[in-house]
Amino acid sequence: MIYSFYGRLSVGTTDVELLRSGQLPPTFYCYGTRDPFYDQFLANADAAEEAGVEVERLQLDDMPHGFGARGGWIPAYDEWLSAVFEGN
Repeated sequence: MIYSFYGRLSVGTTDVELLRSGQLPPTFYCYGTRDPFYDQFLANADAAEEAGVEVERLQLDDMPHGFGARGGWIPAYDEWLSAVFEGN
């Protein structure tokens, strides 16, 4: 899922038990440091890791909310996603 915080399961939750109960797949977080939700991304990623979710993080310095394909994140995401599929 891209840009979803796990959809209706969490809406950016930091509830570790809720995230653990979701049996979530490996998750890629990519966020900009100028995004108004920056702290929420960090807290959600921390909670997901604590819940046992395999988390990959990519922080884009000085990138705002809604950066789309800008920021050079796509190759890193492609590499991560390819590794996930190869490992399963």
